[in-house]
Formats: sequence, structure tokens, C-alpha cells
Amino acid sequence: MHTQYSPLQKMELTKQRYIDTQDIHLLVCMPQNMHCIYTKASLQQQLHQSFEVITVPELASKLTNQISGIVLLDEDLQLLSTALMQMADELNKGSDFITANIAYGPDGQTECFYNSRSFSEANYHCCLLSRALLEELLKQNGEQTSVDHLIQLAARVAAAPKQLDQILFLSHREIQIDDLFYTSKKRALILCHEFSMTGAPIVLVNAVPVLASLGFETVVLGPSHGPALALFQNAKALVVTNQEQLNNTALYGVALNCDFVLANTICEMDAVKQLDGTQIPVLWWLHDAYQCYPFLAPSIPAKFASNVCICAVGSHATAAIHSVRPKFQIDQLIYGLPDYAQDTFDTYDLSYIGKKRLFITVGSFEPRKGQDILCQAIRLLPADKLAQCAFLFIGKGNDLSLYAQVEDLVDCYPNHVFYRESLTRDEIKSLMQQCFCVICSSRDDPMPTFITEGLIFGRPVIVSEYTGTAGLIQEGKNGFIYRENDPAQLSKQIEFLLDHPELAKQMSKDCRSLYEHQFTYQSFERTLKKLVQDLTHLTD
Repeated sequence: MHTQYSPLQKMELTKQRYIDTQDIHLLVCMPQNMHCIYTKASLQQQLHQSFEVITVPELASKLTNQISGIVLLDEDLQLLSTALMQMADELNKGSDFITANIAYGPDGQTECFYNSRSFSEANYHCCLLSRALLEELLKQNGEQTSVDHLIQLAARVAAAPKQLDQILFLSHREIQIDDLFYTSKKRALILCHEFSMTGAPIVLVNAVPVLASLGFETVVLGPSHGPALALFQNAKALVVTNQEQLNNTALYGVALNCDFVLANTICEMDAVKQLDGTQIPVLWWLHDAYQCYPFLAPSIPAKFASNVCICAVGSHATAAIHSVRPKFQIDQLIYGLPDYAQDTFDTYDLSYIGKKRLFITVGSFEPRKGQDILCQAIRLLPADKLAQCAFLFIGKGNDLSLYAQVEDLVDCYPNHVFYRESLTRDEIKSLMQQCFCVICSSRDDPMPTFITEGLIFGRPVIVSEYTGTAGLIQEGKNGFIYRENDPAQLSKQIEFLLDHPELAKQMSKDCRSLYEHQFTYQSFERTLKKLVQDLTHLTD
């Protein structure tokens, strides 16, 4: 059976520990006259063996005081060998309705489906109910009912529901539209190019509540599991992962049954081309730098049908796509970030910095992010200026040459230059709250989110002229711009701030004001709503 598990299920099996739940007696209830080949085979492999298989007509007679819970299945599913054990453990902890994520497709290779929506609006094919909950349902609705009806009733009235963040079930059929959407609502599909904690996925999350306010039920499709997936789940979106995305026939069918599709970044070009000319309204949101387009230009159509609307995150991203398709009509959609300054979070420990003024930069190491420019600027600082400050580089060292330059700088100035591969979202917020200045030394960066995060906390920023943020900055009021990728100019601006710390304090209000005028969630919400309404002909 192990060879038939999905890759994520195999990975989860290695992490799970054995829990002795044999004193918890379960019933496993399947629909009558259903040939549950995979279910019956996988039940023989369960680590938890204290169960009995029954059908719906047997429920009332089998529901004795010795029974703790009832597993309801409304279709033939393969259960992970730890499924009953994990669910029984949650039942023992006090939950009365337990379900988990599910993998679809032959041998689980096609896609994984991460349930996260509220229980009253979710479709489940396997769940565990407490005996008390099932007895109440049977009392109110009679014994002549179906498994799927019982599941839906339980989802609505459960007092202590629990969604396991594990893929305990596998359906060998392809995923279908009714697995994902609640049929009474409008359907939206968001295409996310990756679930990394980088700018484009992070700002895309905020589209979920906007679409919900317009009456859409939203599913998010991405290529594989990643840390940002949890952000979409927290926003109450369902998430599907599939490496082929819309090149998968089943998922293309899902898209064609939606009322709206939001595609994020140039990476979704193939999906947009597939949907071009269909009846499905598509909003294509571009965040991409100049360097992305020369290689892709031959594949970008000269024009799209009226069902496709293209928007970009500011003038820099607009100019980038116009460098290869100057005739494209581009609408503006600048992202919005929540007001993190109002959040509650633990203080990130900066004791290793001491009392120095801290400058920070965030971003994966690649040539266009320009970590080498900042390294050179730091080396140009006079010794007395360097003594006053500390620099923290945050990001994965993907480019070995850039990583080597930063590491060499750390070795040369161990009390003044520091490196962290990654930080949690709360640690980033705390860092922005405590730092002196935020620096973006990118050679090509449409609208860096970490600069916006600095503005939220009223921190002055220094950016390259080749960032989208540069077009919004008033120099000396809410930030500084250096030009021509010149490390000497950047170094001088760092010196200037060190020599005028009172100016940094005075700039705080204007830095915060720039966020409030350009990057709030409310501003993003207004713009996105208008774009969606115009494209789908919706009215409030």
C-alpha cells in the first residue's frame, strides 16, 4: 500500500509517531451497495485496529455505549495507515467532528487538496464524528438518511470541529468542481506561481477577502506545497497543489467552471493563454522585473481577447511588460498590506546588534537584488561611521557569488554585519519596528514588499532608482533614492542618515503617510473590486 501513497503522504508518514488509541472503539460507516475497494484494502493496513465496518442501516443498532466515534465515508477512499489513529486521538482530546486533507488522482500524483474553509461551507468525503454528535443528528433527522447528508449536517452543527493539517485520505479519481466549491456561490480561482514567502505570493493573499466581499468562493491553485500555503488557508481559501496546474485536464475543467480567474505573475502565462478567448473573465496581475521578459517575449501573444484584463503593480512593472509588448493596455493594481503596526507580536531579540543603528535588507540572493552593491557601499563607509551602525542581510543565499560576498563582509566586520537566511513573519514585523532604516539595493525590482513593511512602521527607506517604490518617494521627506547602481551614492546616503538621526525621526510620520496613501489593504480593495466588477460586469 505504501507505494500507492502520494509523495506528500509518504513524507508525512516519516514524521508521524505512533499513538496508542486501541481503547477508542470506532465504527466505519460506508454507503450501502458501494464497492469500496481502496477503503477496504487500506483498512487492513491501519495501525488503529479497534473498529468495525458497517453500512447506514446498521447505524442505530451498532451505536452502543462502547462506541466512541463513527467514521463516515461517502466514496471509496484509500486511508493513510495512520488515519484512524490520528483521528481517534483528536476525538480523545475532545473534538466532535474531525476531517483532514485529501490527495486526488491516480496514485495520488495529480493534486493535493488542502481543506481550510469554515465547516459549514466545506465538502468532506471522510470524517470522524463523536457518538454524541451522531446520536443528536439521528434524533433530529431520523435514521433513514445518507452518509453524505450526515456529513453535511455534522459540519454545520459540530461544537468542537478539528481540521487535521495532514493528507490522510487519497481518492484515485481526478478532482472535480463539486469537491472544491459550495454550489450556491460565485466561483473564483486564483493561480499562484509558488507558495514561497516572497513578495508576489504574500500580497496575493489579500485578494481572497476582497473576492469574498464580492460574493466569491475562492480556490487557490499552486504548483507545490510551501510556507505561504498556510497564509491562504488562514484567509479561508481552499488550496490545491498540482505541478502541471492548468495543463492538468481536471484542473482546466475546474477553471472553465469558474466565474472569475486571477492569475499572478508572468509565470502564469501558459494558463492565461489557455483561457484566452473563453467565456471566463481573467485578471492577469504582473509583478515582474525587466529581466523576465526578453526570454519570454516570443511566447507572449501580440494581443489577448476581451476576457483577459492585464494589470501591473505600479509603473515599473508596467514599463517592464511594455518593453516587449508596448501596445498592451495595462491597468494599475498596487498591492495592499495589512497594518502590521497594529498587530501583536513577540520582540525579535537584537541584543547581538547592541546599541548600533540597524540597517536591514531583505531578499533572496540573485544579481538583480543587488546585495553586492550594498556590500560595496558598506566597505566605503569611513571607520567612524561604520562603528555607529549594523547591517543585517536576510534571504536565501541562492547565488553563491553574492552569498560569498556577504559572508566575507560578515567575517571582516563581525560586530557590524550579520546574516540570517530567513525569519518568521512575526520576526520580520518586530525587526521593522526596531530598525533605523530599510535599504533596497536592487538593480530591477517592481515594488519590493519589505520596503513597504518598513514604511508601515514609519522607517525611512533608501532605494535604488530601479525600484517601483522610487517613483513614489519624495526625497528627504519619506525616503532617499540613489542612482546608476552606484555604491558610492548609497554609502553617502547611509552616512547622511547617520549624521542626521533627528531627521530619521522627523521622517517617520511621512513614511507612514506614504504607506497609508498607497499601500493599505483598503486602497488595494477599492482598486481590485473595480477591476473585477468591470471585468465580470458585477455590481455591489
